[in-house]
Amino acid sequence: MSGVRIKTRKRNIVVPHDPQSFADALIDIIEDAREEGVEQNVAKILESANKVLDAAELDFSRYGDVLFEVAFAGARLTTGGNVATEGKKLNFNILAGPADREEILFYIKWFQAMIRRRPFLVKNLENVLMKFVMGMEFYDDDGRRKIAIALARCFSMKVGILPESILPRMLVDRLVARGAVLQFVTEFFKEFLATDTVEHLIEVLRKARMDQNLLEFFPQQKRTWPEFESHFEAAGLTDFVAYNRKKLYEVHCQELGDTVQGMVAEDPPPAATAVVAEVNARKAEWGLEDGDVAKAMFGGLVQSVMANIGSKNTQQVQFSVLKTLKTYAKALGSFATTARLEAVLLNYIQVSCYEDSRLLKLFPDIVKILYDTDVLGEDTIRFWYTKGSSPKGRNVFLKNMEPFMKWLDEAEEDESDDE
Repeated sequence: MSGVRIKTRKRNIVVPHDPQSFADALIDIIEDAREEGVEQNVAKILESANKVLDAAELDFSRYGDVLFEVAFAGARLTTGGNVATEGKKLNFNILAGPADREEILFYIKWFQAMIRRRPFLVKNLENVLMKFVMGMEFYDDDGRRKIAIALARCFSMKVGILPESILPRMLVDRLVARGAVLQFVTEFFKEFLATDTVEHLIEVLRKARMDQNLLEFFPQQKRTWPEFESHFEAAGLTDFVAYNRKKLYEVHCQELGDTVQGMVAEDPPPAATAVVAEVNARKAEWGLEDGDVAKAMFGGLVQSVMANIGSKNTQQVQFSVLKTLKTYAKALGSFATTARLEAVLLNYIQVSCYEDSRLLKLFPDIVKILYDTDVLGEDTIRFWYTKGSSPKGRNVFLKNMEPFMKWLDEAEEDESDDE
């Protein structure tokens, strides 16, 4: 095959259809940009080279991977992430430069410009980044740091690469066991969070389906949450640790609700004392607050009915919910021991009834059961009714509670008369 002629300032280059010739032609174009009097500034050199590349007839669709390999390593990559020894070498590239955000940013902006003109190149960039994360063991700490910075900048600047295509590839057992993955993600997180929020980072991890498996970055013997917090706090990532601690707390609250649901759904159901003992054990293990425990318990009690309704009609379901709450009301009350905790629980019940239409009309009955069993005090209910209710469905619930509040008022009047 005769190849394609590329016009440059100094020469005509014949490019056969092979990756090495593509790499050599690309390097010649970039070096020519430097030779034409452009200052020794990577950004200006790449910008000048781009003007030639736009007119060049290089086969980017076939050798797009080589384009990014040259940018990262100065030449093609061979098996194991090694740099090809044959052919030309670009002596300035990401791995040859400093592990500095501003220096690496020049290349990422160049990637953006190339992908904007040729959108199909985003797949080639993904391919090259996959090679680096899967072969991180072949680079020293400084090299891994540069790759991590480049990857973080690519996500932060939204060049188009997909987290799910790249990040899961690093979870190779041998890399995790050696600590290479932990070192890499630590640098990646530090770089990403230098300019972006924790929420944005978690979104990237969520897209890669890694947000629920953060311990998998750690070697097996260090795969604990205390080790997780100790490591990332030492790395200065306190916001990331705090965010994860909050999310983990929420997971434990959900797990507590699931535990209560499973226990109460047993046949026969356990005694209230057994439920309280199990809940107390989980509360101590996970460091849960009483208000959150009470909310999780209420949710678990209701779901023990809702998850097993089968062919029951609405009336049967409602009866079962009230019966279950009455049976375990004292257990629920053991975690709502102050007026503040009672108010927290009552608001949670309101929101739960608002979000599940099957419970909507049960709210006054639920409050009555919890009042009769001393879980909710009269003062708490009156406070809720006058100014403490949640905005969710407030008008509906206040109206539905009118008969109960009237009953409370009459009961209070009767007591006054008796006196």
